[in-house]
Amino acid sequence: MKLTTIFAVCLALTGCGAQGEPFQPLHPAATKAVIYVYRPYKFLSSQMIPVVTCGHESFELDPGGYYAIREDPGQVTCAIADSPAQYKFEAHSGEQYYIEEVVEASAAGSHARLVLVDASLARDEIKQCSLQGMKN
Repeated sequence: MKLTTIFAVCLALTGCGAQGEPFQPLHPAATKAVIYVYRPYKFLSSQMIPVVTCGHESFELDPGGYYAIREDPGQVTCAIADSPAQYKFEAHSGEQYYIEEVVEASAAGSHARLVLVDASLARDEIKQCSLQGMKN
């Protein structure tokens, strides 16, 4: 009985993750790259929601959310506001890139980082995420 109550309270505190449309892949245009930035939902994940800037757009991701960007080919920088965390890469026309926002909590506080994820792994992870709207 106690274990069930504790589990129910923990579940209520963590929420259900991002609200929005389920993942739908964009069709890459021949002249643009598609960049997916996503944050998988994790039980008891940090409630920190940093602003992410990737290419020419800025947005926030709730746990379990993703955002898709069409970007011109060339150097792209994805960064987390107020943090040295950033990822730079060369985007190519017709290609898709998956960047995971990893938010971790510790005794010293929460911090976030960006990681380029192999497409085969990312496609499975992002299916569990919901589309987030542009915030900034």
